[in-house]
Amino acid sequence: MRKHIETEEIRHAGTVTEVMPFEVKVRIVAQSACARCHARAACGASSGEPRIITVKRRDDGSFRPSDQVHVVIRQTQGFKAVLIAYLVPLFILLVLLLTLPLLFDNELVTGLGALGFVALYYLVLAGFRDKLNSGFTFTIEKIQ
Repeated sequence: MRKHIETEEIRHAGTVTEVMPFEVKVRIVAQSACARCHARAACGASSGEPRIITVKRRDDGSFRPSDQVHVVIRQTQGFKAVLIAYLVPLFILLVLLLTLPLLFDNELVTGLGALGFVALYYLVLAGFRDKLNSGFTFTIEKIQ
């Protein structure tokens, strides 16, 4: 992962695996730069496992399977993803763990209730997956 200060973009090198009429699928693997990145714990790309990213096509049809490309996302969109996926559920969990004991004396009920609300949050996110995905714009560029 390489961050461009002047354009505030996050880039991952990858390989085109599939080209469809409206989408391109790109396989990315964490790079050595991920080890030094301050956001590696929240990013999920630093695990070393390949990930398939689906990018909407906005090209002239020049991408082919096995092309080497960069998958690019604006840094602000990366922060938005971290906020939605990690920080909001953490906030929900902490607030519920602090307030539910005021309503219930049973610690088991409090803990399971807090975890249940976080699970409900993720189920709601899954229900709005298409709407959320439309808010994140990946682009790809051929590596010269």
